[in-house]
Amino acid sequence: VADVRASLSAEPSSLPLVRSLVGGFLDECDVGDSAFYDALLVANELATNAIEHGSAEEDEIEIHVELLRNRLRIIVYDRARQGRSPVALTPDEHRDGGRGLQVVAQLADWSERIVGGRREVRAELPL
Repeated sequence: VADVRASLSAEPSSLPLVRSLVGGFLDECDVGDSAFYDALLVANELATNAIEHGSAEEDEIEIHVELLRNRLRIIVYDRARQGRSPVALTPDEHRDGGRGLQVVAQLADWSERIVGGRREVRAELPL
């Protein structure tokens, strides 16, 4: 099992680092274009949600990406600052945001749980 893991500041300026970390790992593992871009999008959406909804400015998020035999697992941890679980909202053309988990649900199987006081959001993409 190949993997990469990093802790990053819970701020929007960390999102390019997430994409760079995941993209570099996928390049090293020679993941094909379709799965590559799907994985980048999923990782970015999960990290964005962790920063915007699960963290405060002084927090860190953690991202862990694993390449398994026939799938890619992306896990993002945050401090679970909001008591609500993340949900994929129904489509609404009048809403400015809230489409990230809809996209994730189209590309991956995902789940959420609290582990050791932190929220773990896990997405698995087929390869």
